[in-house]
Amino acid sequence: MRFLFNIKHSREPRVGASRPTVRRSRAVQSLSFKYAAMKTKTQNGFSLLELMVAVSVAGIVLGFGVPSFMEFQRNNALISAANEIVSGLYLARTEAVKRQVPVTLCSSPDPLVAVPACGVGGNGGFIVFVDENNNGVLGDATDGNAIVDANEVVLLQRAAPGGTINLSGNGGQYMAYGTNGYLTPTAVGQGQPSTTVILYCDERGNKDTGGRSSARVINVAPTGRAQVMQAQADVVTAVAATGGICS
Repeated sequence: MRFLFNIKHSREPRVGASRPTVRRSRAVQSLSFKYAAMKTKTQNGFSLLELMVAVSVAGIVLGFGVPSFMEFQRNNALISAANEIVSGLYLARTEAVKRQVPVTLCSSPDPLVAVPACGVGGNGGFIVFVDENNNGVLGDATDGNAIVDANEVVLLQRAAPGGTINLSGNGGQYMAYGTNGYLTPTAVGQGQPSTTVILYCDERGNKDTGGRSSARVINVAPTGRAQVMQAQADVVTAVAATGGICS
């Protein structure tokens, strides 16, 4: 007995059978890669309009920032110069009391040399020295005379602040401290009294900077204490006292 079967050929591969591998030529692969790269490639950079806008904004920012930065630098220079001499006065006063000998701060035309001397022309340079010749006898003719004599110890040397800062002061361009820490009115043998007013001023003059002057004034009280003043009225008073220019 014969049985007839209708056999349908399926297009799906049988289980376990491997699919045919289609191999593409190298040329086709290369073209496919280039096409994919072109599709994913992004454009970087600025257009001419964007660049012009960026340059314009940078110019505006610099226009506001540079003057403020210059003002900040000038203020810092004046503050540093004033603080330097206040620190020097504090040192002179402290050492006079501690050593029980006269100690003097004076202006110096060349304060950084090995053997500095007091004098005018330093425009802010100064030295602090023990105004006693270290012989153990207080009251010699050269003691407390505001002059650096032989064997006298220099405690501090500071150069002028530089830049456009000008300094002026009243008196004899020195501050002499006695053993009690008070300011000596006039040093031994000096024709001018101790300085009590110092004015620091730059090219801005007595300019109002937010309720304060751009200049700085240092007042030294008879007790020897130094104080920095910043009011415009204090600058006007200091100009009259020192004969300096700050307008």
